[in-house]
Amino acid sequence: MQEKEQQLTFKNLFLPLTNLKAIVIIFITGFIVFLNSLFNGFVWDDLTYIINNPEIKNFNLLTLIGPNMFNSSGYFRPIPAIYFSILYNLFGNSAFYYHFLQLSLHILATTLLFIIFKKFFNKPLSLILSLIFLVHPINVESVVYIGASQSQLYFLFGGLAFYLALEKLTTKRILLMHLFLLLAILVKEISILYFFVIYLFIFLKNKKIPKLILFSSFVTLSIYTVIRFFSLGTILEKMERIPISQVPFILRLAHIPIIFFYYIKTFFFPKLLVIDQVWTIKNIDFSSFYFPLTMDLLFLGCIFGALHYLLKKKNKEVKLFIFFLVWFLSGMVFLLQIFPLDMTVADRWFYFPFVGLLGMFGIIATQIFPGIYKKNKIIVLFCIIIIFVILSIRTVIRNSDWFSPLSLYSVDSKPYPNYDLESKVAAELIYINKFDQAFPHLFKSVALYPHDTNLFNLGSVYDHLGNYKKAQYYYERVLELKNGTIRAKIKDSTYEGLIKILIFHGNPQTANKLARESVREFPQDGVLRMLLSINEYTLNHYREALNAAQKAKTLFPNDLTNKLYKTILNKKPLSLSN
Repeated sequence: MQEKEQQLTFKNLFLPLTNLKAIVIIFITGFIVFLNSLFNGFVWDDLTYIINNPEIKNFNLLTLIGPNMFNSSGYFRPIPAIYFSILYNLFGNSAFYYHFLQLSLHILATTLLFIIFKKFFNKPLSLILSLIFLVHPINVESVVYIGASQSQLYFLFGGLAFYLALEKLTTKRILLMHLFLLLAILVKEISILYFFVIYLFIFLKNKKIPKLILFSSFVTLSIYTVIRFFSLGTILEKMERIPISQVPFILRLAHIPIIFFYYIKTFFFPKLLVIDQVWTIKNIDFSSFYFPLTMDLLFLGCIFGALHYLLKKKNKEVKLFIFFLVWFLSGMVFLLQIFPLDMTVADRWFYFPFVGLLGMFGIIATQIFPGIYKKNKIIVLFCIIIIFVILSIRTVIRNSDWFSPLSLYSVDSKPYPNYDLESKVAAELIYINKFDQAFPHLFKSVALYPHDTNLFNLGSVYDHLGNYKKAQYYYERVLELKNGTIRAKIKDSTYEGLIKILIFHGNPQTANKLARESVREFPQDGVLRMLLSINEYTLNHYREALNAAQKAKTLFPNDLTNKLYKTILNKKPLSLSN
């Protein structure tokens, strides 16, 4: 009995390292590091895509796989739509459950990564690499931003497909592998890369790709294409409001060095973590082009230097190094704005190439510097612990930034000028009636990049404060924007605000022209019909006023529209108060 008690030491809790112990370590570490994120609220696009999205509130499969917010702007992502609809119908507006499930998915993804790495490396190294993936601050956006749950979903489906490809390729495995690939690509389009890396792995291993895999892939992609076509047709939408999408192709290519450098820099030194990065470079100069290019070449030189060393030594793991190198580079190609994305860079997009980078480091650790650990165990272990502690502390701090929309936008708007974040900070301040504090952020946003939202918000604040002249000016600026750059909801609200000002504080004749134009564009808007009715009545256009009041009452039935209709019907005086 005493011998057994003596064996229960701290060291024996970890050694020998079994699969079960490694998985328990991953689970405990994940929940400790991300514990404070469980109490965060809904932020950023969570409000648009989940809380205020009527399309997911009633679970309807046809709606969820058809045209909706998740399946628009060139994207087709029905599984995230289904996922969030299920969660909303189960948990409603309780953010805790969304965060808990998302963290659980990240921990499962890390566990799967450990199991995959274990096929190539020993257990301790596989665990270390997986824990880096688990706690690294660059993955915070993928873990605590509820709207980014698709990162874990496509990784799990794609990772399971890849895991199946590691063993003997039976018919059952091949069919199940392609089922997971279909699910992955229905989560996010970047999952097409899993087809590529699986093909590459099989080719490097067997020097040929079985015909059944080729045929199954063709069927899988055909099924995806048919589902997408019948759900959306050939709908494509241009991203008008994203600065990087408006940059000429040649200048967009000049962004490649700084974009590549951003991800490498953030991996090694994750100090600056910011959402919604929509910056572009204006000139090809030292800081925006030559310096990042130099650092990129230095990094790639080290990587290809390691490859050259393995080739020179005829190392048996050279094929595996090439595999992880291609995994990393293929993931990065999708992030370099060759085809414009909806942001310049985003931390959550690194979820896929991260694995390739870790795989290369695993090969370097075991094949190029195999003797370092044996000769300097204590120093190496101390360095690893320090790295984990630093990464974990940075992650915990970053988790707290995501507590609320205002806390996140306020922190992230400081490092560099960002028109969208300034606008978002202002919107949150307006929501809590801190109008004076909202003004500086709105002015910054408009100065950086005037668009429908910041111009409308500036007009609405002036409107609320009774400065109708300035409110009219900014509302008119919204309507002066090019077609396609004004969202329908913003344009509708702008019409309402501007027409009210013209009716009650401006020129009723101008208001009449604008009101008629607005109902032609938004024929189902009862408020615009009501404003048109009021305007027509003030101009003594009795028949037109009564007709508009009747339609307003039908489209927007309430006491106000009923009273307006009766007033005009009986030709009684109309109280004109805003």
